Amino acid sequence: MAFFKRNDIGRLYVIKIVLPDDTVVHKIGMCHSNRATDRMMEILKSWFISFRFVPYAELKLDMQCQNALVIEKYIHSVLRPVSFEPNHKVQGHTEMFVNINEARLLWFIKACENSSYSYMRAVNEKQALAVYKLLTI
Repeated sequence: MAFFKRNDIGRLYVIKIVLPDDTVVHKIGMCHSNRATDRMMEILKSWFISFRFVPYAELKLDMQCQNALVIEKYIHSVLRPVSFEPNHKVQGHTEMFVNINEARLLWFIKACENSSYSYMRAVNEKQALAVYKLLTI
């Protein structure tokens, strides 16, 4: 019996992280594990190793879907203007964003998964700005 891993199926997740100065950061990522909580624990461990504290964290979305990597890359490209990078490297530090409208972000990710598109089309700067305004505060 042969076992194989489908690279087009993964888990999209959104983790809300609240820092001691009340900065709210959203980590948007994807993984191939069965649960995004495992990934969240890896990220929190890296915060502890780098900063010697663990920020408050909440898993806001854990969704298995097709084309998770494509959706993740699309959202990262649109939200690039509000990216957040901590002073010290932590796991996933390039996939963190501030000033996000959480309800709209979760809705948008679910809408991307539920769409009939098998891929996310590249958007021009004007289209990206419209999506950016929708997803940010």
